[in-house]
Amino acid sequence: MSDSGDDVKVIHYTDEDVREGNQRMLEDVGCTWEQLQAQAQAGRFESAKARDVWLVISSFEPATA
Repeated sequence: MSDSGDDVKVIHYTDEDVREGNQRMLEDVGCTWEQLQAQAQAGRFESAKARDVWLVISSFEPATA
């Protein structure tokens, strides 16, 4: 039996990697970070996808800005 730790691959992302990924997600839903923040504050997202993007990228603040 092999050690299960042998199969683990660790990926380290830089702040720039996170910013680029977040920007791609924002472009995918067609809004800016500020517009997405406003949707979240209002509790009304333009789409389920926008809500999902918020759930992901809001956890990366301040790297998002």
